[in-house]
Amino acid sequence: MSGGGDPKLDGIDLPASYVLGVIYDDESLTLEMDFRLLESHPRYQPPGDGSDGCYGKGFIRFADLDDLRLRKAKPEEGREVNYSDIYSATIDGDYANISSGWGEIELTARSIRIALD
Repeated sequence: MSGGGDPKLDGIDLPASYVLGVIYDDESLTLEMDFRLLESHPRYQPPGDGSDGCYGKGFIRFADLDDLRLRKAKPEEGREVNYSDIYSATIDGDYANISSGWGEIELTARSIRIALD
């Protein structure tokens, strides 16, 4: 399962990936990622012992933003939250909606770039 209809996500299981960092300004938003790669991805390597999958570091950069809504998560007091977990993710055309431990990100952008390091 990829994270939406965008062909740039072929071979990437976006909901099973992790958000490592969020960087944003008036013109762009970048998600530093640990992508879970599926067997169909060209960089896939069989996971080693004790690993739950093949992961590759990279990023998703949304630029030329038309609309950006950020709702940073506010965990309940005393409750531990893993900010890197992705609960749901859709990237389709110029639209993206990602819900994670970090919070909710919803946007439209004229440029969406997905890359692995």
